[in-house]
Formats: sequence, structure tokens, C-alpha cells
Amino acid sequence: MPTAGLEQPDAEDLQPTDIDPAGELEACNHLLDDHRALMRSYEDDGYLLLRGVLDLDSIERARDEMLAVAANHGLVESGDKEGRWTGKTVSVMEESPEFAGISRRLVEHPRNNKLLQKVLGEPACAVPIVQYRIYPPNGPATMVHQDGFYSPGIRDYKPIWITLTPCQRELGGLMLAVRQNKRGYLHNVAKPAPYKIPKGVIPEQSWSTTDYYPGDVLIVHPFTPHATRPNRSDRLRVTFDTRVQSARNPSAVAATIAAVTDDSITVNSDLFGQRTYRVTPDTFMRIQNTGAREPFETLIEIAKPGMRIVVVSEGDRAVMLRRAAEG
Repeated sequence: MPTAGLEQPDAEDLQPTDIDPAGELEACNHLLDDHRALMRSYEDDGYLLLRGVLDLDSIERARDEMLAVAANHGLVESGDKEGRWTGKTVSVMEESPEFAGISRRLVEHPRNNKLLQKVLGEPACAVPIVQYRIYPPNGPATMVHQDGFYSPGIRDYKPIWITLTPCQRELGGLMLAVRQNKRGYLHNVAKPAPYKIPKGVIPEQSWSTTDYYPGDVLIVHPFTPHATRPNRSDRLRVTFDTRVQSARNPSAVAATIAAVTDDSITVNSDLFGQRTYRVTPDTFMRIQNTGAREPFETLIEIAKPGMRIVVVSEGDRAVMLRRAAEG
């Protein structure tokens, strides 16, 4: 499978508003007790949609916690569980420490963790990368992308997307290019970061979506192109996305920077203690900028002792260094 990306310097970028997701995503709850069949569906279609499988009390707690942050910023009225927008706007807060712990508590809830174990086929833990979305009407829509392109080196993980309030089509929930996960990366590396996917490379008829509800979970293949559309409702879109990996053998680990040179980084982690890694021009760095890859030459400027980062490594080389968002 080719993985490097496309070389189309003159291509027009594909925008979420160019897409009409006419297809309907299909639930696969009936496969949950047959892991081999579940994974075959995942690899064939590029996603798993599981309806009503998450603990609703844990969903309601996470909803209330995210809406409390929204209320603190004036986006909703305090106590409004439907998330009706007040008309105020704020900067994007996807990895704000104000949300810390919300995703982790939901993923670690016994019922939810048991469900994720069925999906992984082994005990699961969260990758310390979470994006929280409290997107208002006419607010941002995530670009068309493949998660794996921005997470090099992480092995055997699964991106998951969860809504905490009803997320019908008009709220801008996820749309996926079904069965387009076996074509490698489609990002246009001939253009500047964030290397948007070009128009014309994804069949129009492959795009599908659905109405999502609290308790649902969508597991997206790392190679599946997906995006959201603008929120056209009067409510906030209250969702988050994270990734889960093997709890026995995690490949993405949160650590604290201890020291930095022009071409190395030393970190401390509860999992493996202190280690030093080589950093090379091939290392994928998103240490301060959550939206774009940072140049190798900036390592010593952007990586500061005391910062929390995610480390993905091969031997003594850092494959990816990314700011941690620990749930």
C-alpha cells in the first residue's frame, strides 16, 4: 500500500462544502461478539459504527462538563443541557486544559472500556491525544483528512469519535469516504502544510454520514478520508475525538521534556523512566502548533523542559513528537 501521499502541485484543494454525503453509514453492533468479523468489516468499509453501546451516565457527565466549559466562555447559558448557542464566539479550544480528564474518564468507565476491549481485541487505553469540539453554528469545519497521515509511527490504534448531545446532520457530524481506506495517503505533499487532499481523487459516491446520538461511537480507520460540514443548527456541536491503543504495549506515550539539544530530546515517563531520543528531519513534530508540522530546525526553540508531549519511537529515534492532550 502506498503511504507517502500525492504529488499534485497544481491541484485544487477539496473542501468539506464540496461534498454531498448522500450515503448512509451502517451500524455493525451484530458483529461485536465476533472480533474477526468486526475487523473484516473495519478493514473493508473503513469504519465501525456502534449504536447505543456507551454508558449513558458517563456520556451525560462528559456532556455536562464540556457544556460547563462552554458556559464559562459565554457560549451557552449555564445549566443548558441542549447546548443552545448564545451568539458569542471564542477561539478554537480543542486542546484546552479546561477539558482535562473528560475523555479519559469516559474511556476508562468500566462499561465503555469493556466495549473498547471488544473493538481492539485486547485491553485498551487512550492515546494521549484528544480534540474537544464545542463548535458553534457557522463555526469551523474540520478539513478532509486521514488521521494516520498526522500520526506517524503509532501502531495498532483506532481513532474514535463520540457525540455527547444529539448530532443530526445539520450539526455537522462526521462524514466518511467509505471503502477508500486501502489507497494509501491522499494528502497532497506537493503543497504546503497541512497538505490538503485534492479535488477529484475521492469518488463522490463514496461519501456517507448519518444522524448520531449519545451512546453511539464511530471508529474511523486511520486511512479513511473524513471531514465535518459546518454546523447549520442553533446549537453547539459537542463532540470529542481521541484514539485508543493496546494497554499492554502502547506505542504512543505521554512524557515530560527534561532536556533538548539541536538533534535530541530527553524525556521522563512513568512507563519507562528517562530516555533520550534522536530527532531527525524525518521526525514528525507538532509540539506547539496543533495544526501543522513544525520544521526540524525549530526543535530547540519549541520544545522546552517541563512541557508534556506524546512520544512515538522506533528504537532510539523519535518518529513523532506532539503536544500531549491527556484526556
